[in-house]
Amino acid sequence: MNSIPGKTVFIILELFFFSLTSLTQDLTTFSKNKSSVHGNLSATAIAYGHSGIEARKAPFSYILSGNLNVNLKGFVMPFSFVYSDRNKDFRQPFNQFGLSPKYKWITLHLGYRNITFSKYVLGGHTFFGAGVELNPGIFRFGAVYGRLQRQTNQAIKINNPLTDTLQAFKRKMLSFKIGLGTDKTFVDLIVLKAKDDSSSLDSVIPRTDEFPAENIVAGINSRIKFSKRIHLEAEGAYSIFTSNINSDVAKGSSDFFHTNISTQFYLALRGSLVYKTQKGLMFAFNYRRVDPEYKSMGIYFISNDLENFTFSTAFRLLKNKLRFKGSLGLERNNLKLARSATTKKTIGSVNIGYDPARTFGININYSNYSINQAPGRIQIADSIKLYQTNSTFMVMPHFQFSAKDGKTNHFISFVYTNMGLNDKNPATENITNFTTNNIMLSYSLGLISSGLNFMVGLNYNKVKMATGESTNNGFSAGVSKSLIRNKMNVSLSINETKSTNQNESFLVFTPTLNLTYRAGKHHNFRLKYYFISNNNKTDSTKTFSEQTGDFSYVFTF
Repeated sequence: MNSIPGKTVFIILELFFFSLTSLTQDLTTFSKNKSSVHGNLSATAIAYGHSGIEARKAPFSYILSGNLNVNLKGFVMPFSFVYSDRNKDFRQPFNQFGLSPKYKWITLHLGYRNITFSKYVLGGHTFFGAGVELNPGIFRFGAVYGRLQRQTNQAIKINNPLTDTLQAFKRKMLSFKIGLGTDKTFVDLIVLKAKDDSSSLDSVIPRTDEFPAENIVAGINSRIKFSKRIHLEAEGAYSIFTSNINSDVAKGSSDFFHTNISTQFYLALRGSLVYKTQKGLMFAFNYRRVDPEYKSMGIYFISNDLENFTFSTAFRLLKNKLRFKGSLGLERNNLKLARSATTKKTIGSVNIGYDPARTFGININYSNYSINQAPGRIQIADSIKLYQTNSTFMVMPHFQFSAKDGKTNHFISFVYTNMGLNDKNPATENITNFTTNNIMLSYSLGLISSGLNFMVGLNYNKVKMATGESTNNGFSAGVSKSLIRNKMNVSLSINETKSTNQNESFLVFTPTLNLTYRAGKHHNFRLKYYFISNNNKTDSTKTFSEQTGDFSYVFTF
């Protein structure tokens, strides 16, 4: 497919902007018919400069984006697009246009969209194509077809095109969902079939280790509400993934799907039984199992090779002033005994919030994860056995009070965090043990009548490891002011941090300026300038600075 010339794209965008402007000029007709047109268009220009290091961004770049929602007597038509100069023909392009018109129980999807039928089958993966969702009454149907990734055969460097070539086959998919129920109670059957086009890559450039693949996934997603207090959520999927369709076809293949020596079979399951009372008491039993290396072309990534059971609860006491959430569970990996050892984890967390008065409150979080390995295919030597406990403790008290005249607000917060890894293996504890302590204290003052706000803060961080200690301490300050009857806001903040370890010491200074201006109901402007200075006190050759400025305009209608 030939690419659209840049000039043509801009002509299309100009016509699009003109049509939107025309629509916004006659909204009274839509209003009388109980219809509406609203959305936004934005344009951002970004400039970048540097000194002392190689450039990490382009000197100039831009981004155009927009959202349009048209409602014509129940016919809802949302449209969105993103266009920038950063399109390098990778797996997901930066230039995306999409449309999802909706009328009552009918929804169409056109262009770049991401749809979720199931987290294990088709879950939020961006595709370019078309689809439809139908929900008349208790009937639930959805189908989508399109391209999951575009072909990429691009040599980054001329010196070595074999190793410096990015390759990806064109990948297309078809997925559908059929089920019964409502948002509160439903049962859906989901199927996805996706395949790479083996002829989509340029044969002139040598192949790497990328092989065309094929995948078919079938799953069930359900939520059953037994009563006002009890409901069950269950989801499962079975994936057949062939990582190289060019291998010799094995017995049992069909025209619909081929299996060979590269074909793998995966299973993923999850379930949750939840009980809630009217007074806010909640109990939940959760189960999850995902096979090692579970894959579906309809999802980007999912944690795999795990099985866990967890119990969680939440409740409120003292007229909702005291809040509690907690969970406890067990987790293991090595489900197919392919690893040399099985790792078992004890998972626990507690969150407590207490607000005895309007002026004071406190939050306390604690989590603990214990890991213990057991022998798998081979016996584990004690010197390399993994037996550790990771813990995190955080306490956050805060005070908030106002002057009697109501013209000033004061807010003080304190955060203390302790994180640590306790290695219970005597052979490795001197290498892996570490503790981190972090302290943050901040104060803010708001002058309501003048729209002036001040903020100051202090922070301290210390990390202790076997290899040595490192500390970071610094301060931050900021001021913001509302002007022109709150139409304009100007803010300036600075942050300075001194970092020291056993090898070097450096000082990082970061000022940031923000300016926003709202011109009427439709026009918004934003200017941001960001500067970073990294002054290495030990080695001046490592000193560098960067600055970034961006200007944005947003038209809302």
